[in-house]
Amino acid sequence: MKRKLTMFLALFIIGIGIVTAQTQVRGTVVDETGQPVIGATIQIKGTSQGTVTDVDGRFNLSAPANGTLVISYVGMQTQEVPVSSNVRVVLKGDTEVLDEVVVTALGIRRERKALGYAAQDLNSEQLSKAGTTSFANAIQGKLTGVDVRQSSGAPGASAQIVIRGARSFDGNNQPLYVVDGMPINTTPDFDTGNSVTGANYADRSIDINPEDIETINVLKGQAASALYGIRASNGVIVITTKRGSGNMTKPQVTVSTNLSAQTVSRKFERQEVYAQGNSISAYNPTSSMSWGPKIIDLPNDLKYGGNTENQYTQKDGKHQGQYYNPQRAKAGLDGWTTPRIYDNVGDFLVTGFTENTNLNISHSIHGINYAFSINNSYQEGIIPSTGMNRWGARGLVDWKIDTKWNTGFSMNYSSNKITGAPGANDGIMNVVYSAPAEYDLKGIPNHVPGDITQQVLFRATSFVNPYWWAEHNKYSQHTNRAFGNAYLEFQPNLNVENFTLKFREQAGLDMWTSDYSDVREMGTTRSLGGGDIENYGTQHNVFNNLLTANLDGKFGANEEWGLNVILGNEVNDENIRVWDYYGSNFNFPNFKTIGNATSLTSSEYPRRERNVGFFGSASLSWEDQLYLTVTGRNDYVSTMPRGSRSFFYPSISLGWEFTRLPGLQNNDVLNYGKLRASFAQVGQAGNYYNNFYYTPSYGGGFYTYTPVSYPLPSGVSTFIPYYRAYDEGLKPQNTTNYEVGTDLHFFKSRIKVEYTYSFQDVTDQIFAVPLDGSTGYQELMTNAGKMQTRSHELSLNAAILQAKDYDLNLGINFTSLKNEVVELAPGVESIMLGGFVEPQVRAQAGSTYPNIYGNAFKRDADGNLLLLNGLPQAAGDSQNLGSCSPDFTTGIIFGGHFKRVTLSSTWSWQQGGKMYHGTNMTMNYFGVTKESLPYHEGRMVAEGIDEATGKANAVEVSKQDYYQAYYDVTESGIYDTSFFKLRDLTLTYQLPKVGSFDISVNAFARNVLIWAELPNFDPESSQGNNNMSGYFERFSIPNTSSYGGGLTFTF
Repeated sequence: MKRKLTMFLALFIIGIGIVTAQTQVRGTVVDETGQPVIGATIQIKGTSQGTVTDVDGRFNLSAPANGTLVISYVGMQTQEVPVSSNVRVVLKGDTEVLDEVVVTALGIRRERKALGYAAQDLNSEQLSKAGTTSFANAIQGKLTGVDVRQSSGAPGASAQIVIRGARSFDGNNQPLYVVDGMPINTTPDFDTGNSVTGANYADRSIDINPEDIETINVLKGQAASALYGIRASNGVIVITTKRGSGNMTKPQVTVSTNLSAQTVSRKFERQEVYAQGNSISAYNPTSSMSWGPKIIDLPNDLKYGGNTENQYTQKDGKHQGQYYNPQRAKAGLDGWTTPRIYDNVGDFLVTGFTENTNLNISHSIHGINYAFSINNSYQEGIIPSTGMNRWGARGLVDWKIDTKWNTGFSMNYSSNKITGAPGANDGIMNVVYSAPAEYDLKGIPNHVPGDITQQVLFRATSFVNPYWWAEHNKYSQHTNRAFGNAYLEFQPNLNVENFTLKFREQAGLDMWTSDYSDVREMGTTRSLGGGDIENYGTQHNVFNNLLTANLDGKFGANEEWGLNVILGNEVNDENIRVWDYYGSNFNFPNFKTIGNATSLTSSEYPRRERNVGFFGSASLSWEDQLYLTVTGRNDYVSTMPRGSRSFFYPSISLGWEFTRLPGLQNNDVLNYGKLRASFAQVGQAGNYYNNFYYTPSYGGGFYTYTPVSYPLPSGVSTFIPYYRAYDEGLKPQNTTNYEVGTDLHFFKSRIKVEYTYSFQDVTDQIFAVPLDGSTGYQELMTNAGKMQTRSHELSLNAAILQAKDYDLNLGINFTSLKNEVVELAPGVESIMLGGFVEPQVRAQAGSTYPNIYGNAFKRDADGNLLLLNGLPQAAGDSQNLGSCSPDFTTGIIFGGHFKRVTLSSTWSWQQGGKMYHGTNMTMNYFGVTKESLPYHEGRMVAEGIDEATGKANAVEVSKQDYYQAYYDVTESGIYDTSFFKLRDLTLTYQLPKVGSFDISVNAFARNVLIWAELPNFDPESSQGNNNMSGYFERFSIPNTSSYGGGLTFTF
């Protein structure tokens, strides 16, 4: 009995000890305003045990009596408190922490100081979203090393975003986009090719609504993007969309809307003195040019004047002060009219309109963060019948189930309808710009009465009347797209102090269908009298799966070492279908369907691409000042030849925060300094076809089928071997990148300076090399050529003034980049990127990339013009007319706030660079521009050398002959693209809070105050959606300025 009692007392004492050693903690976590912090992590220090706060910021936890609790929340300062029965913790916001945490490859958040490479980010407030539907416009001018080239001001206009210069001569140079962890395709569905006909195609970044974006992180170099593998050789743009905050006691609703008007950013200035005609001596109402007599003298014209004896006055009698225009009579009007001036450009280019409306609902409750939004963007272009209507919806949920499990999903939907206008040789702007000042382009009916197929125009109808085009022709695009992903995370208890392990499985889909229709009515042009219709499109279904394991922790006697290891696998499987149905020669007008066509052709083909990657990353840090990261990825690509589908790409980066050294700590001037360096290799795959047959464009010929060939009757088409052969040893092009840089903060980080030097060496370029005709092929797709890029990137951010009620900030980003084509294939001097037979945009060996290639003026060794019969002449062979790349680009971001008023502005400065501007050149040749005014009458002796005598020219010629000879040589159409402009200006006023409503109003202007070397036009308006974009212009849609205002409600 005594033994049992003794045992009972011992167990009772031990039990009391155990109970005494554990304390039940009840606590609350709030922010500095007293609001509960929902989803804050409470962890017992030294263990993996913990919990999270509920919707009221409360938590319950059993913890050792002598233990310590670690309370943390994203964007707030972590705190440690001793265990007690009742705990109240006030977490303070940490803006410096928020500023220094960036999203890197695979969505991994890392401290900026731990990176050994350059990475820039923009948050929602820094984007220029007001009055734009374009993601490219929202970031333009705000990032170093990022070149944004918008093709025009048309609704849905394509944009090129190129990071640190081109990697490929004529392939894809666009970065990879990753939205909420899902890699998506943003390249256009179709390439505009040589960009001399047809309408532009929108790039698929138009499916991203700028208002949905919370942050953008740009991974520029290969070391930054290496974990994404072969698809990320051009850099990566990581987009994180808005989501519910962890500190919301009720749903938050935000409604924003803005309205804006668009006008031409730089109006074409034409001469309004001289009339239609080929020379000063006579009016010609069917001429393309305006070299005719003065408009005020038209009543005295010998053939058409109402004051003179001619066939028209003989028929109708004298019409004093008037002249006869046969086109008016053809249109059913009185042919006699009084001379007057018409603003044909201003009449046709109307004021555009844009409306953007967004509704967003977000909340966080019981560990669930969610956000749902819908949006609409409606736009009417400055060209009649053009516009865009985009609807979008988005849903996102993040659910912290418990301390071990997290899950969630993100889904985006967009529907884009765009109606565009053609450019280049199919363009209508040629007619608008060249319309004689005395011709009423808008007022004169555009077709013969009762017959829409018989156009009326001031010139021959090899070009279309723009008003007739707006009524009868149509270029439309319609895309429906859905993309998103779902994820599941598991974080087991390792029972290892200071180490965590997280597994993440993510599966995503990206699906879109684009339908295009180009309709040209009967009578469009003389060569297209029967009209035609083309219905074509593409369908993409992409499956992406990403599996990762992430080990993170600290070790060492004082936890001075940090370790992060990532292992993973990615699968990307894409199915593509492309179709094209073409019909020509309509039976009758006003029924523009393919069933009305008398001639039909069609094509359709499927394609599948698969990419499987295995990757790993190891990061090691010491004393929070020295950081080393090594990555490797092996990709298996289906689009390459068998036996050449596996490729490994390594990277290594090193960062050193040298201000952690004892002698540099707590420095009042330089409070933060880091050096960084990296090396990486990433490739870009090509498309290989082992056996490719196609339908030739001619009807008869030989049917080819190994080993027999025999003729077919004329008019019977068949499949023949493709004109291009493919190298069986084809391999991906390879980009090797070396990068060094420094980050410096001065005066408690009020001044921040970042500098990066990058060198890219791109080898094994993939492009088509010409073959001898005896091979049976025209070209061989193979590896050849080499390109190198050197870039200097400098950014400066300064908090000029800082106070409670006001601040003033300045940001400057500077980029100087040189892209050089080192070599092409043996015997290949240059390759064409786009243009005509002459001029062209080309990649030329030994020159910067790209350049303008065409006819130059014939000159002597000293650069003087060699004149023939007193007139300029072309040298003969095409040659390099200038580098397209600017010397440097600079963005200036200036703004601040005073109490409730906020002002922000972005300025852009580009110095140097050349472009071919076919519109200016042609209009000068036509005698339409103000610059041509001094050359319409009189004679002159041009400066230069007489080629016949070798002496200074003394031959007198008419000024018109000189001017037209000068602008008949391509070199005259090469212009400097230097400019300085106010890209955007926004003024916002925050109204006093009304109940639970936060209301702000804003006014904005975009693309205004432009100073440019190029006359008449905005130098950022150009042709095409490929690598020639920004460098080649011919009758393209002009760029626009935008003025408007908006309103935002939050409750």
